Amino acid sequence: MLPLPRRLDPLLRDPATLVAAASTQRHLRELHAHLLVSGRLASRSLHAALLASLASSDDRHLSYARLLLPRRPATLLVHNSLLRALACGQRPHLAFGAFRDLPLAPDNYSFTFLVRAATALAASTPGVAPGLDANLIAGSVHASALRRGHATDTHVQSGVVSMYAAAGDVGAARTAFAEIASPDVVCVTAMVGALATGGEVDAARELFDGTPQRDHVAWNAMIAGYVHVGRSREALKVFDKMQHAGAAVGEATLVSVLTACAQLGALERGKWVHSYLCNRGMRVSVTLGTALVDMYSKCGAVAAAMDVFESMGERNVYTWTSAVSGLAMNGMGRQCLELFSRMGRAGVEPNGVTFVAVLRGCSMAGLVDEGRACFDSIKSKHRIDPWLEHYGCTVDLYGRAGRFDDAISFINAMPVEPHEGVWGALLNASRIHKNVELGKYAMNKLIAIESKNDAAHVLLSNIYAESQNWKGVSNVRNMMKAKGVKKLPGCSAIEFDGRVYEFFVGGKTHPRYKEIEMMLAEMTERLKIQGYVANTKDVMFDIEEEEKEGAISLHSEKLALAFGLIALPEGTEIRIVKNLRVCKDCHDYTKLVSKVFNREIVMRDRNRFHHFKDGACSCKDYW
Repeated sequence: MLPLPRRLDPLLRDPATLVAAASTQRHLRELHAHLLVSGRLASRSLHAALLASLASSDDRHLSYARLLLPRRPATLLVHNSLLRALACGQRPHLAFGAFRDLPLAPDNYSFTFLVRAATALAASTPGVAPGLDANLIAGSVHASALRRGHATDTHVQSGVVSMYAAAGDVGAARTAFAEIASPDVVCVTAMVGALATGGEVDAARELFDGTPQRDHVAWNAMIAGYVHVGRSREALKVFDKMQHAGAAVGEATLVSVLTACAQLGALERGKWVHSYLCNRGMRVSVTLGTALVDMYSKCGAVAAAMDVFESMGERNVYTWTSAVSGLAMNGMGRQCLELFSRMGRAGVEPNGVTFVAVLRGCSMAGLVDEGRACFDSIKSKHRIDPWLEHYGCTVDLYGRAGRFDDAISFINAMPVEPHEGVWGALLNASRIHKNVELGKYAMNKLIAIESKNDAAHVLLSNIYAESQNWKGVSNVRNMMKAKGVKKLPGCSAIEFDGRVYEFFVGGKTHPRYKEIEMMLAEMTERLKIQGYVANTKDVMFDIEEEEKEGAISLHSEKLALAFGLIALPEGTEIRIVKNLRVCKDCHDYTKLVSKVFNREIVMRDRNRFHHFKDGACSCKDYW
C-alpha cells in the first residue's frame, strides 16, 4: 500500500471530504486501509460518519458502505447512520431494506429515520420508488412503531404527523396529533403543515396563531397552504408578518410567494420578490428560476420571463415548460413552437404538461396544422399516452378555427370517453362562430357530465342572446334556477401602490368611486367621438337598448380600467386580471381606450392574455 500523502491527512478527520476525494474504488480502498491502520475506525462515531457519507454518495459507494457494517454490533449507532443517510438522500425507499436488515431490535432513532424515509417517499414524485405505495407504507411504519413501543417518542410522534401529512391523510395526522400530551414546537409545526397541505387552512391558521414559537417551517407551511387553496392575498399578508417577525426567508418561502403573485397577477409585488432575492445574494436555483418565469408569464410580462429563462445556467423540463406555457398563454403561438423545437434540440424530453402548453399556443394563434402534428407526435414520437387535456386542446384547436367537421370526427375517433373539457371546447367554439345547433348539442353533452357547470350555461345563453333568441335565453336561465346554478359574478383586479384592488360588476364601494364614475363618463364620451358603439349582444336580457348599455357600462374590467387611468401615472402599463372571459364589448372598448388614451393595457381573463396597444389586441380578436 502506498504511503498516504501528507496533504490528504486533514481529509481523514472529515469523512465527507474523504469520500469526495476518493475518485476511484481503488483510491477509496487505500484511504479506508489508512483509517484502519491508524486506528481511527475504532471510534464508533467516525465509523458511523464514514458509513453515512458513503451511503449519501452514488450506488457504487453504497455497496461499499454495506461492507463496512459490523456483523455483531454492540450498538445500533453505525447501522442507524446508514439508515439516516438513506432516508435523507435521493433514494429514501432503500431505507426500508436497511431497516429490515438491522441486526438488533430497532430503537427510537431507527424509527425516527424510517418515518423520515416514509415522509420523503410520500412527498416524492411518482416513479421514484416503483412498486411502493406511500400511503400503505405510512400506516405500516406507524403500526410498527406502536408495536415496538417507540410511537410515544417525541421525535417519532412529530415525524408521524408529518408523514401522514405528506401522504395526504389529514385525518390520520389529526389522530396522531391528538395522542400527543404536550406537543413541542416541531410537532405543532408538523400539524400546521398537515392541515395547510390538506386544504384546511382555517384550522391550520387557528393552530398557527395559538403557537407562541414559530420557526420558518411553520410560516412556510401557512403561506404554502393559502397558495394551495387559491387564497393568495392571505398568503402575501402572512409573508409580510413573517418578515416583521424576523423569521428566516428561504427559497421555499419565495417560491410560494411568487406563486401567489402569479395567481393574483401582482407584477409589482413579484418584481419586489425578484429584487429581494437578488439583493440578498440568493442563488437563483432551478426551482426559484422556474417560479420567476411562471410569475412573469402569468403577469403578462413575457420579456421579463424570457430574460430570466435565458439567464438560467441550469434548466429542467419544468423550466422549459413554464417558458413554453408563458408564450402560449400570451398568444405568442409561433414563438411557443420555436421554443418547443429548441427544447428538443437541447435534449430535454417534454412531458404531458409541455404538450398541453404547445397545443394551447397553437390553438390561440390558429395554427391548426402545426397543432395537429404536435398532437400526433405525443404518442408516435414521445411514447406518451395522450391525456384528456390533450384531446380537449385539439378539439379547441379545430373549433376555434371553425373546422367543426374535423372537430366532430376527432371526437368520434377518441379512444376514451369525451370529458367535460372536450365538450366545453366545442361549446366555446360554437359561441365564437355563432353555431346555435352545435352549441345546444355540446351543452347537452356537457351538462350530462357536469350538471351544475355555470360557465357552460352562460355560454349557451350568450349564443342565444347573440342570435336574439330570448326564449332560448329564458329557458337556460330557468334551467339554472331549477338546478341551483349561479353565475359567477364578474371580478377584475388591478395592482396599485403595493395593493391589489378588486372590482365587481356594478360595484360602487371603492373609496374613489366618484372619481371612477367621472372617468367612466369621460372615457365613453371620448370613445364615442372615435365611433364607439356599445355591443349589447352579450346582454342576457330582453330589455331596451339603453338599459343594456347601462348594464355593460359597469362591467368589472371597465371599473378597473377607469381606476387605472386615474391612479397610475401616464405612460404606466395598466394590468388587469379578470376571473371570467372578457365580453366582446369590453374587448372592443379596451382596444379603443388604448388608442385614445395612449396607454398599453394587459388583461388576463379566464382564457388568455390580451395585450392592447394603439387600438389593437395581441389576440387579433381570436379568443
